[in-house]
Amino acid sequence: MSVRPIILAEDNDKLRRMYSDMLEASGFKVMGASDGEKAVGLLHKIVNPQLIILDVMMPRMDGIETCARVRKMQGLRLCPILFLTALDNPETILECLRAGGDDYLVKTAPLTEVVERVQFWARRGSTEESAERRQKAIRELESLTAEVATGNSVMVAEETCGDQATVNQLADFISSVAASFGGEDQLIYRFGYVVGLVTSCVEPESSGSDGRFNRFLRNVVYKTGFIDRKEVDALLDNYERIVNQARFQEGWIRGRSDAPKVGLPQLNRLNARFAEELG
Repeated sequence: MSVRPIILAEDNDKLRRMYSDMLEASGFKVMGASDGEKAVGLLHKIVNPQLIILDVMMPRMDGIETCARVRKMQGLRLCPILFLTALDNPETILECLRAGGDDYLVKTAPLTEVVERVQFWARRGSTEESAERRQKAIRELESLTAEVATGNSVMVAEETCGDQATVNQLADFISSVAASFGGEDQLIYRFGYVVGLVTSCVEPESSGSDGRFNRFLRNVVYKTGFIDRKEVDALLDNYERIVNQARFQEGWIRGRSDAPKVGLPQLNRLNARFAEELG
């Protein structure tokens, strides 16, 4: 009897191959798609996949929209849908569940954990109990996000408005200078440059537990394409090691030098902290 395939939709070729090879080594058959539309196209041919894995952020049709469309397809047997996401937060998870997803896999998780979750859902399948569990999780997350919004609505609104304006200003500046970066300017150098700019407008205490620094940097990257957005999380995860590399420091110094040209206020405390960090 042939093995029912897993459909894996991920627009980053390297990640798609990595996950495919890992799952196939664990005994699964994997059919890859580079975006949501191609995943839906596969489902017109395969009406009984073992499960579906969707990257949340994809071109043409993202994972959320793909999931919602899959759940509406006639004649397709119910199967678990898992999301690949770099954003492990209640808002993202809530979107995935509302669209009809069953679980999510964080891209920074160990590969063994990813395999274990896939194995669990491959055994479990999709049942009425899964739908009930999903609705319960949605209610709990909605309650959680409502409490946070009620308690912090004014503060969040003010921060979001100010942050977005800053992101837009940084993104516009990076787009204006991007052409001056030649082919020799590799990923680490560009990352250092963006960090040098972003750290000129994010308070030191905001770059820790609340993740504001990471949100700033991701938003700038997504708006500009200056760095492959798929690489950002790996770079942030290895930040403490990367920050000491010569190419990062060269880019960081260039970014800090260009910061006054952006027209944003300079933060002396932050400048002192990073100067000390770089020695």
